Amino acid sequence: MSIELWLTFVLTATTILVIPGPTIIYVVGQSLNHGKKASLPLSMGVISGDAICITLSLLGLSTVLSIFSAAFIVVKYLGAAYLIYLGLKMVMTGSHSAFKHTKGSDFRPRVLFKDVFIVNALNPKGIIFYSAFMPQFITSGQDVLWQLVILATTFLILALINVLFYSLLASKMSHTFHSATFSKAFNLTGGISLIFAGVYSATLHRK
Repeated sequence: MSIELWLTFVLTATTILVIPGPTIIYVVGQSLNHGKKASLPLSMGVISGDAICITLSLLGLSTVLSIFSAAFIVVKYLGAAYLIYLGLKMVMTGSHSAFKHTKGSDFRPRVLFKDVFIVNALNPKGIIFYSAFMPQFITSGQDVLWQLVILATTFLILALINVLFYSLLASKMSHTFHSATFSKAFNLTGGISLIFAGVYSATLHRK
């Protein structure tokens, strides 16, 4: 793999990552609520979920999901249901609370980790995407496995930088936009977006 091809991968992956999706919406919301301390469990959850998807795609699970529609449907609906669940939680939070840096038992890093991990791991479209995306940057005639390891590692590093950027930016914003009105508006908007994303994911068909 040439340095030029690798740089093209970096640019393409960065462009894909910076576009906010359901995971980033959740990351921003929790970072606004909990501040900088939420960055570590959130980022670890995102990276772990991505790592699972990439590993499964390299192991050929995308082919299994493509062949066995029942498996695809089960994983798809589980992921969609969890997105809707997170969206409902945000909507309920937005209906009665303002952003605040929570302390003690209110801050549960394991829950934050679990939520973003499940959203990313239960994403059959993500598994299929990685299987279709990464091979585009493989140079034939060279060690394919080693190239895939490089691309996967690069993507995970970029994903980590991306989620930390959004999380830390949101935690800084929480000091500026700490009014109850802004809190409710973001939680309601973000929650509805997650619900919509879950419903949309559930209605998608394999192509």
